[in-house]
Amino acid sequence: MEKLFHNGWDLARKVYVLARPYGRKKLVSVCALSIAQGLFQVIGVTSIFPFLALASDPSRLRNSRMGSRFLELLPEMNDAQLLRTAGLFAIAMLALSNGVNLLAEYVRNRYGHGFGHWLRTRLLRKIASRPYTDFLQENSGVLVKKVVGDVMFFTTGVLLPLLDSLARIATIILLVAALILVHPQIALVASSVLGLFYLAIYRIFGRWRQETSEGLKHSTRGTYIEAQQIFGGIKPVKVHRAEEPFIARFSSHSAREARLMSWVGIISNGPRYLVEPIAFGGLVAAVLFYSARGQDFSAILPNLGVMALAGYRLLPALQLLYGQMNHLATMRHSLDEVYDEFVAAERSSGKDSEGRNGHLHAPATMAWERSITLKNLSFSYPGTGKPVIENLNLVIPKNSSIGIVGTTGSGKSTLVDLILGLHLPTSGQILIDNTPLGPENRRAWRGGIGYVPQEIFLIDDTVAANVAFGVPRDAIDMNALRRAAAAAQILDFIENDLPQSWLSVVGERGVRLSGGQRQRLGLARALYHQPSLLVLDEATSALDMETEARVMEAIEALQGTITML
Repeated sequence: MEKLFHNGWDLARKVYVLARPYGRKKLVSVCALSIAQGLFQVIGVTSIFPFLALASDPSRLRNSRMGSRFLELLPEMNDAQLLRTAGLFAIAMLALSNGVNLLAEYVRNRYGHGFGHWLRTRLLRKIASRPYTDFLQENSGVLVKKVVGDVMFFTTGVLLPLLDSLARIATIILLVAALILVHPQIALVASSVLGLFYLAIYRIFGRWRQETSEGLKHSTRGTYIEAQQIFGGIKPVKVHRAEEPFIARFSSHSAREARLMSWVGIISNGPRYLVEPIAFGGLVAAVLFYSARGQDFSAILPNLGVMALAGYRLLPALQLLYGQMNHLATMRHSLDEVYDEFVAAERSSGKDSEGRNGHLHAPATMAWERSITLKNLSFSYPGTGKPVIENLNLVIPKNSSIGIVGTTGSGKSTLVDLILGLHLPTSGQILIDNTPLGPENRRAWRGGIGYVPQEIFLIDDTVAANVAFGVPRDAIDMNALRRAAAAAQILDFIENDLPQSWLSVVGERGVRLSGGQRQRLGLARALYHQPSLLVLDEATSALDMETEARVMEAIEALQGTITML
């Protein structure tokens, strides 16, 4: 029992830590409405008592102390009028109770899914602001799973069930309290039997829930990774006829996930098929007990009616609470994944992260006048002892053109990444004029850089959106597009050969274009913002000789007006 309370407290603490930045007042309001839902459930149930009492024996209600005081508050009515009034009141209270239930469901779902949206966006922003080096050590499919899959599982499998459980707990406590007022002995026995029954079932399946949670964690991770890998490398996958091994591994993870999820449903919903006969049998036993004692049914009918209606509300509340707690335990892994990533992202948002206060808006471009200086520069990748670059000193004057040559693995690309501000030096400095390049200014530094990598990354969007990469649609400068495309020797192709010119969609990763066309689009992208530093990482390797000559001619025309590396 102590472990159960500890786990429950830890779960509530983590949910609160995640939900607090979204708004404590919102969370308190939702919790308060959930508790109010339980109160109105009881009001709806107990409102039937006066109607049943009047239907069975009107004189009993008129002669009772509480009944007579209540009737003094109403206009004078005969028994028939009083019965109609009590019936209408009971219907109105049940309708109000159901209306509050509907409102609470709407508010909980609106809050839960709104919070899920906020958390996905915040988590994506936090992960995107992490240093580039971190992304070299983690699978992109796992990151997608955390941002999309785990947040969805947390929202639907942890947060919403937890909020719903508050309403169920309030309903159960208040209904049991109302039943105790009606008939203490039966209420205490019934609530004890049902409570112990559900608690025993929950404890019996404790180990199974933990194993299921771990199994779901690993199987979901596997499905994301395999799907990302087969689609991300579809060209070599097809060339090497490797579809089936990827599909087989995906199918294995998916089948395990499906099997585990089916058992979650069975274990969550199964107990109600056992408890319903027990509850109905208890009501029948109570009727037989009073009948054997020769008790007047007109005296006990209101009590039995209230208890039957309370049972009608109580059993679903108990079953839903048990189901929600079972679901919470099996989906707990999603909370832990999201919480750990969220806390790690919050802690790392200081020293090496990019952006300010978690925001990644583009700052003003960093201006420079004289040179880029590499001073005793050394760099080692995390987890490796051997430096890739060691004690390098180099001065790159502004508007000069410098080529970096070397054998494969000599550190050319790493040096480029350091100058781009993607890595921080292990030791030494990169000085822009006399200003050290570091976490606080590297985004501003990149604002003046045009970069053409070996492999051009194109998004599944229009040509214009790919050239003006990261610029909102309504802010794209058409003159800048045409100027950059002309310099990259691709303007004629865009405006004369593509069916929709600048609005033509290139497909995911530019699959509808040739390798040379993709590379020229990448060069146009690098020139769009008129950078002060142009970094060409084998930028003409995919071009034919004629196109390469034209591109090199355009690049050479820039010499003396731009720094090229």
